[in-house]
Amino acid sequence: MTKTPTKLYTRFLTVDNTETKDDTLTVSFSSETPVARQFGTEILSHDDTAVNLKRFNDSAPVLWSHDPSQQIGVIKRAWIENRKGYAEIQFGNSSKALEVQKDVEQGIIRNVSIGYSIEEMEEDEKGRMVATRWSVMELSFVSVPADPTVGVSRVHPSYSTKEMSNPLNTQIPEPNQIQAISTDWQSAEYRAASENFSVIDALKGMQSGRGLSGLNAEINQEIERQTGRRSEGFFVPSNTGWNMQTRAYVKGTASAGGNLIQTELLEQNFVEALRNRTIVGELGARYFPGLVGNVAIPRRTGDNTAYWIGADNSDSITESTGSFDQISMSPKTVGALTKYSHLMKLQSTPEIEQVIRNGFIAIIANAIDAAALNGSGSSNQPTGVLNTTGIGSVAGGTNGAAADLDDFIDLKKEVSVDNADLSSCAYVTNSKVEGAVHKLKDSNGDYILDPYGAELGQQQILSRRLEITNAMPSNISKGSGSNLSAILYGNFADLYIGLFGDLEILVDPFSDFSKGTTAVRILQSIDIGVAHAGSFAAMKDVIAA
Repeated sequence: MTKTPTKLYTRFLTVDNTETKDDTLTVSFSSETPVARQFGTEILSHDDTAVNLKRFNDSAPVLWSHDPSQQIGVIKRAWIENRKGYAEIQFGNSSKALEVQKDVEQGIIRNVSIGYSIEEMEEDEKGRMVATRWSVMELSFVSVPADPTVGVSRVHPSYSTKEMSNPLNTQIPEPNQIQAISTDWQSAEYRAASENFSVIDALKGMQSGRGLSGLNAEINQEIERQTGRRSEGFFVPSNTGWNMQTRAYVKGTASAGGNLIQTELLEQNFVEALRNRTIVGELGARYFPGLVGNVAIPRRTGDNTAYWIGADNSDSITESTGSFDQISMSPKTVGALTKYSHLMKLQSTPEIEQVIRNGFIAIIANAIDAAALNGSGSSNQPTGVLNTTGIGSVAGGTNGAAADLDDFIDLKKEVSVDNADLSSCAYVTNSKVEGAVHKLKDSNGDYILDPYGAELGQQQILSRRLEITNAMPSNISKGSGSNLSAILYGNFADLYIGLFGDLEILVDPFSDFSKGTTAVRILQSIDIGVAHAGSFAAMKDVIAA
């Protein structure tokens, strides 16, 4: 049994019965028809214990086109019969409700769409995913017909994304040929408009129930059309650089946001928080944006063999094909939650949007760096380089040891013997190790490494770049040793970072309704892959105060 994160899905159905009686209409809103999803085939079980109709049977709203500001009726009752879901709808008295009711009666509008969430899924003997616990959230009449087999966030078939082909069935592709959402549709006009996307205006619209409007709505519609995805909230264009942070901006508490409220503030002098330095991108890690579903990158693990032959045509060449496997990448979601108060939203200086943007950009970059370097591979984290099986290893001692120049030489050798040492390779460690290494002296008391030789980011050891970030761990235990640090050496072009889809923002104006604050949850899915474990080597037992 698999528990799934709460996410709103939709299904489109055709209204079979268009006859209303006493302003009520009975429709079938669900069945066990298999539907194609990005993760495979989905079936909604209609067992007695599978469908949660509590919300539907509590006068759930009937909407026009999933717009909460356009309620046109209510669900009077809902039930399961012959493995189908049925609902009795009562239309309202508003002009829109009467308009839709008349169009339904005349057969002009013949499509309904339900929004539902899946709590638990199981895989059946045919490899299909069966939703064994799911809840119906709302029902909408919609004007645009859709293919009911399209899948998640169903749209008109002409907007569907292409299926990925198995790359092992064709020519082995280069890494930059990995299947991803095409960005060819991003015209210069779209990119220019995206720069003016206002997250604050989008948040205001979602909080009020009006939804997105104007330029924000147009940009989101374009993203949804081109990617085939839908959101309970909204997507942020990837070229705006929005990312994660976890804290609350509250007017009443100075340290949590009150200091952003106007009191003769000098906005140009706003002071950001201190954060770990980000380095994997600078060192050449390869980013793959817009990935769709699980990704398998073909990898050659064994090379072909060459043979010497004589000139008398008496020798033959033995066939060798090498060997292959795959680098598997699947979405691992990093999220953040922030809150802001209604008063601060109106009074903030400097502009709250820029403050949040800057913070989120830094936080997501740190999260990716930390995962790429030291992700555990458990608790929903990607597996970082330090925890990748097969990388080279240099040991200091049973309980750890202070690092010296020999250790740096040995790390370089571990990569070199695997034919992976390049001039672009680099060392990465934390500030504690940096301080200890720069204090090393020879027998004459002279520094082995010139501590004044270069500024941060331009230092070198053994003619290789040395980068410092406190995303490298300093809390490792070995034997009786504790708080040990790590040094990593390698070719960071063999570090792959997959970005799945665009940043998604969900708005919750109700959780802290009594306090007048709005919660904002931000999600981005990524994964980390290492092309060749031999391209890296680590020492993970360094004693450094």
